Amino acid sequence: MSDSDFYIIDLSGNKVRVSYLDLHLIRRDLLLYFDENVGEPVHVLMPCNVYKQDYWKFLSIGYDKETAESVAYKNLIERGCLAFINGMTLEMLYEPASGIKTWLEREISADAILPYIEAYQPSSPVLNEGKKFLISTLNFIDQLSPADFDEYGDIADFDLVTQAKWFDENIVREYYRTMAKEWG
Repeated sequence: MSDSDFYIIDLSGNKVRVSYLDLHLIRRDLLLYFDENVGEPVHVLMPCNVYKQDYWKFLSIGYDKETAESVAYKNLIERGCLAFINGMTLEMLYEPASGIKTWLEREISADAILPYIEAYQPSSPVLNEGKKFLISTLNFIDQLSPADFDEYGDIADFDLVTQAKWFDENIVREYYRTMAKEWG
């Protein structure tokens, strides 16, 4: 796999080459995210100073030359970034009572991520379902107002548990099931 085999599609529809180092950093972070959060769909662990990539930009990953390795990387990165963004939205939903609508200290907002999710063309119907979940959640976060909270400061009418479990089952756990079949 050469550094020029992979690309992402930017919001203008242009191919932007991705280096192997960038792929490695994204892959490393996604596998760490999977490892730390498998089976813990709602209360995700996302340490502040660990995750530093623009994961939403990598949803549109593609490659020029198909090999077993290129297919595996694309699958992991596409699926992993989708699940990771779900983790980001969960983090954003934990802090809204304080007026914070951004992710960690990077101050990435829902409206900054949403165009990437909307432009994303999922490679499977399962991932399309994940896309729909994220669009709904990011729109909800972007529109948050004091009326969305109960008397305890919790979000009143938004079911994040169903979505969180969906990502855990269909992305994170599915990754481990697939790997176990390959190793078994």
